[in-house]
Amino acid sequence: MIDNNRSNGVSPLSFFKPRFNVPKLCAGVVAASLISLSVTSQAESKSEDTRPNILVIMADDLGYSDLSAFGSEIQTPNIDSLASTGRMLTNFHTAAVCSPTRASLMTGVDHHLAGLGNMAEVVGLNIVRDKPLSAPWGQSNTYTFDNIPDGYQGHISEKTVTMPELLSDAGYHTYMVGKWHLAFDVLAPTQKQKRWYRLKESALPYARGFEKSFSLVDGAGAHYAPPQIPTPLDLTLYAEDDRVFPAKELPKDFYSTEFFTDKLLSYIDASQEDGKPFFAYAAYTAPHWPLQAPQDFIDEQKGRYDEGYEVVKEKRLARMQELGLLKNVSEPSPGAIGPKSWNDLTPEEQQKEAKAMEIYAAMVTNLDHHVGRLISHLKDIGEYDNTFIIFMSDNGAEAAPAFMLPIPGTQVDESLENMGKPGSVVAYGPRWAEVSSAPFRFFKGFTGAEGGTASPLIVKLNHQAEQRPTSDARLQVTDIFPTVLDVAGVEVPGSVYKGKEIFEPKGVSFLSSLQKPEAFSAVHPEGTVFADELMGASYVVKDNWKLAQQAPLSKTPVFRKDVPFSLYDLSTDRAETRDLSATHPEVVEQMKQAYQVYLRDNNVLEHASSANGR
Repeated sequence: MIDNNRSNGVSPLSFFKPRFNVPKLCAGVVAASLISLSVTSQAESKSEDTRPNILVIMADDLGYSDLSAFGSEIQTPNIDSLASTGRMLTNFHTAAVCSPTRASLMTGVDHHLAGLGNMAEVVGLNIVRDKPLSAPWGQSNTYTFDNIPDGYQGHISEKTVTMPELLSDAGYHTYMVGKWHLAFDVLAPTQKQKRWYRLKESALPYARGFEKSFSLVDGAGAHYAPPQIPTPLDLTLYAEDDRVFPAKELPKDFYSTEFFTDKLLSYIDASQEDGKPFFAYAAYTAPHWPLQAPQDFIDEQKGRYDEGYEVVKEKRLARMQELGLLKNVSEPSPGAIGPKSWNDLTPEEQQKEAKAMEIYAAMVTNLDHHVGRLISHLKDIGEYDNTFIIFMSDNGAEAAPAFMLPIPGTQVDESLENMGKPGSVVAYGPRWAEVSSAPFRFFKGFTGAEGGTASPLIVKLNHQAEQRPTSDARLQVTDIFPTVLDVAGVEVPGSVYKGKEIFEPKGVSFLSSLQKPEAFSAVHPEGTVFADELMGASYVVKDNWKLAQQAPLSKTPVFRKDVPFSLYDLSTDRAETRDLSATHPEVVEQMKQAYQVYLRDNNVLEHASSANGR
């Protein structure tokens, strides 16, 4: 356990952003003085650079209500400690899937401009399928492997500058561990390369600003080292700096969350004595499927989900109500869109479903344990107080099954006894994803629904020791970029950086709002338009109104043109239970016009089908 005792005697005046100034020498200073100054500067460099360290922690597919601070039955005391000495932000939005969120986080621009208008895996798959529903992708449609537009090529665009590049230029150490998922090229399959996406080494973390990195290149992978007969999810790539290698070369005792934490701590320790601040990006792969966790963590969850989806969700909602987290939710989303209710399952099905959720909860508690290790270590080396910390998820909870191409020589063991262990590829499905998304509608991949884009966000300022009021101000993932730079005292670039034209970051820093002792309800000016599109689903938000185009969950693909728009009043109905489009047609038309502007400004190619699960 970590030491949760609060520091005393911290003045609010300590929340300043010191900028690093290089001293100027008078023309008359002699050479001996220059030498003396150089030696003194080197000796005192550690005390001079007082800029804060920055730690961004990202969970993978963690649902909005999966932390105990946000109402969960899953106990996350270490992450909660960041909230109890920081601030919870309850209206933070990401893209609805992983790599688009990560692209926007790193660059501060909409993911369509950042190079991930869609995931590389999906763009290539649609070109291969070449159906009317695949348009605009495919030989019979508009775009093939030979003419993919810049915003859809599967890697961070060369027309952007990244957060670690800017911070490295400003004198920060930059470290990254975990999932990258931003370094693919969408290319036609060949006899040798069966996949339609392949590694682009110039987009790996080391090439985009990280001094030290250990990353999962792919979008998902097993959490253990591969067993003797691997699953398809064991056939992944990793990169340590510029060295790329297959998962079979991982240490035999590898477990993702523990290993990534060990690596990050080693990076921090290796350069601690030089006095430079660090920017660390801990992009954990938990709790993304395949659901796997150390057995002792699974055992701790035994029996906790035997009551089933509906009961667990109702208990979460009751805790959220007690915590004051349902202010804009007059009625939670009814959910129940999965294949069966709990009482419709056989005893054997209930046993497997409960076990899946036990493993998921074990992954979350294990993640919390290792976040606790990070916190404790920073305290031990005297760096915690001067570290600005962000905790977030990359999107909503994942309802889909594990995606695996059939690969000869692989094997999957989904027996009850092997669930959560090497060789298994468990996912927990839509009914548990509904629980994780409570109180919202739908989950990961559903851009038009709050459950797809709402992420828990916790921020602890450097030198902050007491909790500040929760904020429901609307925030986007693109706002993290300018906020982190603001903390470091680094200017946000314009449309040119180092002589290269780039897409100008558009987010807003919310550092000054975080520094206020009182609550705040807005960061962006009134009338600001927020919008996103992904795989044919979309939303546009302006003030209290949200216009969404989102198909319901189904195994049958649908054309986007056949999906109606719905209108919600987010001031009372964030759960999206009452469609007001029929009573406010003028608002619908205004919002549609705003959405068209978004499409044009961000080079969006609308998809013929609308994402509704797989």
